[in-house]
Amino acid sequence: MPNVDDVARWIVAHDFDRVALQLPDDALPRAASLVRALDAAVRARRLEGETELCVLADTTFGSCCVDEVAASHRGAKAVVHYGRACCSPTSRVPARFVFDKRAIDVKTCARALRAHARTLGGRDAGTSPRCVVAVADQAYAHATAALREELRRDGDAASGVEIVIAESTTVEVDPRRDGAIETRVVDEGRERVGSASFERPPGVATDACAFVWIGGAGPSMTHAMLVLGERAERFGGVAQYDPEVDDEVRVEADGSSEAARALKRRRFLIAKAKEANVVGIVAGTLGVAGYREMIANLRKMIANSGRKSYTIVAGKPNPQKLANFPEIEVYIMVSCELTALMDSREYLQPIITPYEASIAFTSGKMWMGEVKLDFASVPKPDNASTSAGDDGDAGEPEFSLISGSLDVRNPVEHARAMTEEDTDAPNGLELARRAEDALALRASGAAAAVVTSGAEYLMSRRTYVGLEPGPKRDEETGELADAPLEAARGLSGRAAGYSDERAS
Repeated sequence: MPNVDDVARWIVAHDFDRVALQLPDDALPRAASLVRALDAAVRARRLEGETELCVLADTTFGSCCVDEVAASHRGAKAVVHYGRACCSPTSRVPARFVFDKRAIDVKTCARALRAHARTLGGRDAGTSPRCVVAVADQAYAHATAALREELRRDGDAASGVEIVIAESTTVEVDPRRDGAIETRVVDEGRERVGSASFERPPGVATDACAFVWIGGAGPSMTHAMLVLGERAERFGGVAQYDPEVDDEVRVEADGSSEAARALKRRRFLIAKAKEANVVGIVAGTLGVAGYREMIANLRKMIANSGRKSYTIVAGKPNPQKLANFPEIEVYIMVSCELTALMDSREYLQPIITPYEASIAFTSGKMWMGEVKLDFASVPKPDNASTSAGDDGDAGEPEFSLISGSLDVRNPVEHARAMTEEDTDAPNGLELARRAEDALALRASGAAAAVVTSGAEYLMSRRTYVGLEPGPKRDEETGELADAPLEAARGLSGRAAGYSDERAS
C-alpha cells in the first residue's frame, strides 16, 4: 500500500473537494483499501468541508498519461496518478504522481557505478568518457538522493570520470490552460531523458558522457536508449544495472539489439512517409498540454508540402481501428513521449512521430538519427503559406529508397490544385467530378488510379461500393438527375408467409 500521507497533505493544502484516483489495471484490486486509507487521512487533516474520492479504471488513452477526459466526467478538480507515468504537463487539471517503490541497495549500486567509471576511465585517451550519467527508473527514483550522497561521501576521483545521478522526476504538475506548446529553453549544461534530467559537469560536452540505466528492461529503458541514440553508442551503448539481479554494471543492457533495430526502422518509416500523399493525424491524447497547437501545426505543415491530412480521434489506437481508413498512407501519432514511438509492424500503415513528420514533409531535410519526442522539438511551419498564384520551382529531386526512383514534389502546383478544389467545394461539384472520373477509370480497366481523398478511394479501389445512384425526376423541372435510390417499403409479416407474398 503506497504511503498516503503526502497525498493527503497535497489534497488538503489545495482544498480539492473532488479528486480522481487513476490506478493501473494490476493495482485495481487494491483500489477499495486505498480509497479508505486516503479518505481517513484527508478527514484527519481537514478542519471543514469534505473531499470526494473516485477511482478511474479504464483509461481513455495510454495509462501513463493523466486521464483528464475521464476525470472531467466526474467533475474532478485534481487527479492522483499511481504507477508508471510520462509526467507530461496537463492542460486542464492539476495532478500528483505516486510512483512504485522498489528496494535497492544504495551502497552496492554506488560501488558498481564507481567500478564501471574506473573501467571506462582506464581506456586510451579519446576513447574514454569524462562523465558517467546514471538514469534511474521511476521505481528507484526515491533512492536517487541517497545514491548521490553515497557517491559524494566515498567518491573516487582517481578514475578521472565523474559520476552524475539524474534528478528524479517531478511529482506534481500544474495545468497550462493556454494550451500552448512549452517553449524550449536552451540550456547547454542540462539535458533531459524522458522525465528525468541531469546537468553535465562544467566543460564536459554532450558527446563525452556515457550512460547507465538503473532498473530492469521495459518501455522506459527502450525510450531512453532511443533518445540517447548515437551519443551512447560512442562508448558501447547504454549500460545497465538492475538492482534485483545485478551486483555490477552490465556493459550491454537487455534489449540493446532490439533498440538498435528499432532505430533503423525509424529511418525506414520516414522514407515511407515521404512517399505518402494522404496523411492521418491521430490524436493519441486529449490531456497533454499543447496537443491542439501541435495538431494545427501538423495540418499546416502537411498542406504546405502538397499533401492532404485527416485528423482522427479513436481512443487507444490499435490495428483494427486504423485499418478502417485504408486510403490513409501514413499516420502521425500526437501523444506523450512514452507512447509516441509505436511499433507499427502490425498496422496496415506506418506510424511516425511529429518530429519525424517534419523531416519527411520538408523537402531536402535529412534524418540524422536523432529521436525527439517532445512537442517543442518540432519546428513550426512558416506563417507565409504557399500561394497558388506565385511562381515556384519544383525543387531538387529526391531519390526514393522505397520505389528506387526520383520524386519531385512542387508545393506550388499542389497548392494551386487544392485552391481550385476549394472553389468548387461549396457546391459539391469537385467531389462529384472526382467520383465520375474514378468510375470512368474503373470501367475502362485502368489500374491503381491516383487517390487524393477518402471518397475517391471508395469509388475507385474498393470492389463493393453499395447501391449505385439511380435516376430521379426533378419535381419542378421534370428533368432526370442522378440521385440515390429512394427507400422502398419492405416485406411485412412472418418469414413463413409475408402478408403480400403470393401463394405458390
